[in-house]
Amino acid sequence: MEIYPDFLELKKKLKKIIEDFYSLRTKGAKVISFPSGKGGVGKTTIVLNLAAALALSGKRVAIVDLNLALPNVSLFLQNTPKKTVTHFLCDEAELSEILVKLNIKKAEIDVFPAESIVNLGKKVKIERIRELILYLKPNYDYILFDQSPGLSKFAIYPTLVADVVFVVSADIKPAYLDAIKVRDVLEESGVNFNGFVVNMTKRNNLRYFYNERVYATIPYDWRLKNAFSSGKTVFQLRFGFLSSSKRAFSKFAEKLIEDFPPERVW
Repeated sequence: MEIYPDFLELKKKLKKIIEDFYSLRTKGAKVISFPSGKGGVGKTTIVLNLAAALALSGKRVAIVDLNLALPNVSLFLQNTPKKTVTHFLCDEAELSEILVKLNIKKAEIDVFPAESIVNLGKKVKIERIRELILYLKPNYDYILFDQSPGLSKFAIYPTLVADVVFVVSADIKPAYLDAIKVRDVLEESGVNFNGFVVNMTKRNNLRYFYNERVYATIPYDWRLKNAFSSGKTVFQLRFGFLSSSKRAFSKFAEKLIEDFPPERVW
């Protein structure tokens, strides 16, 4: 039987897709995605403080800023590289040019900051996130995505290639309604939704999410707010041990490590 070159090429491409999918899903770090309905619900705060808690637990952690509209992770960095994740997604940078170290006490987090696509004015290839994951996954225990809010392709695509997906919200009606919409869209898209992370809760009583699948809650804490305003995590504050949110993030990290342990490849 004659085998046509086009068929051989198709078979080669299918084999590569399957290999990539296997690598994305099983090897190395757990990739955790944090989408949300609205902006301003605290995604960046949650990502940075959870990363700090994981790093202080001895885990190798990377943060990838995928909020390509209004990136905020760079506010926590002493130095910002000339090239960012946005440049990488535009085929204008290698990942090795982007990495910045963030020190949290005796721990260290690797950060890959972004630049607003409005400022860059280039066409972003969001699908290159697959390459980013394949490059980073063997070197870490956890990779955290800080994402754009809403339901654009820039917000949804990262959830499709993640291992764990938490929708971030605040316990107020507009944020709740938008978070439910995001959850429904993700589930309809075949995404493995792992629960809500509800920020700025009061007295551990959930007003709107009480019947929903909530994985973690972060209490309203003025110390956390002040830490964010000064470009720090709550773990870096002088009297951070008094912070209720610090305890919540430590508990969040412990639960995450137990439920979603990384699969080491080294």
